[in-house]
Amino acid sequence: MRIPRILLKTLLVSLLITSCNSSDELVENQAVLLESNSVNKKEVTFEFIDLMKNKSFKSKTLNMLSRQKPSVKMSNILDETIGLSLKSESFNRLSTLTNKLEEKADSDNAPDKIEILEVWLHNPKKDMNVDELLFSYAPKGNEKDWKVIEAFTINKEVVYLDPKEAPNRPVIVIETNGFETLKKEVKFMNRYLREQGVQNNRFDTSKLDLRATSSRSAGLQTTKLDKIRLNDDEEPWISGAAEVYAITSGIKDGNNKPEIKIIPMYYLDYEDKDYYPNQILLFWDDYKYQAANIQLFEKDDNVNYKSLVSTIVSGVFQIIGTVSTQPWVNVLGQVAGAIIQAMPDSWYTNNDDYVDSFYTIEKNKNYRNYYGARGNARVNLSPFFVASN
Repeated sequence: MRIPRILLKTLLVSLLITSCNSSDELVENQAVLLESNSVNKKEVTFEFIDLMKNKSFKSKTLNMLSRQKPSVKMSNILDETIGLSLKSESFNRLSTLTNKLEEKADSDNAPDKIEILEVWLHNPKKDMNVDELLFSYAPKGNEKDWKVIEAFTINKEVVYLDPKEAPNRPVIVIETNGFETLKKEVKFMNRYLREQGVQNNRFDTSKLDLRATSSRSAGLQTTKLDKIRLNDDEEPWISGAAEVYAITSGIKDGNNKPEIKIIPMYYLDYEDKDYYPNQILLFWDDYKYQAANIQLFEKDDNVNYKSLVSTIVSGVFQIIGTVSTQPWVNVLGQVAGAIIQAMPDSWYTNNDDYVDSFYTIEKNKNYRNYYGARGNARVNLSPFFVASN
């Protein structure tokens, strides 16, 4: 039976208070899992290893990781196993940390940094040999500088893995900047764009909704992404599934003011694979003219989302005052250029975090096996009218 989160939190607080000799001990235990206001993934990995020594916890967790891709929230694992491990200090510490991180991400004020604990399984074989299971996490810093990946056995013995060649054995990976973090960041980034006047209120809801039910009463003319494939970006295997998002841009009025949206592409996990998302990317009544841009980026753990969206807005504002009398098609290209220039230098100089750009996508036009400007992404796009009820 799944225990409600509010009851779970109450139980955990009670157990933590009674299991610690003093409030100082409680603070000390929790501080170990945080390092300079960032999650200490190595210590979290050790706590998780302690939980995996419980056979029932291990069985339940491996089943969840095998069934749900690309990852599972740590809090979901703990919710499902509370009856198995509630007396464990490691369980209590991880539960407190996950609650703290998720409450911070759910706050009304955009936090400076968002981290949500997730867990995913690298399993290269159809049948898993549990005795070979390792535990790991992505190192800090630039992935091009990684020499080895630190992993641990169930007995916490260190094993060094190649960052470029995935191991031929199962590895459980602790993640803090994955799928769940991207969801929260996109919400705050779109809100900032609205506050700065470069996005309308289409996404101004408590839950991002791109389905047909979001259409306006008169119906909605859109462009839909039917198929997409990314080239192999040769990123380290420890980085796991890609966290890709689209930035769309167009001209909203006769003064050449831009309309910018950030749209997450949660399904786009891996390269060299075809995806058929049936996802609306362009909403044509948001624009005055019948052309817009679609640019794809992959979330970079080393780039702060608040700084990124602020720089995008600043770059766009710099061109607004100089383009009011220019042809709109010129301005459309300049807006896309401003978005690219807002990215860190490494993103558009032989770096995989800038995926591709599709410039001047036209309304009412079909695109088949259409490559972006960089040749890294290939898409099928089609016009799609969403009728009103």
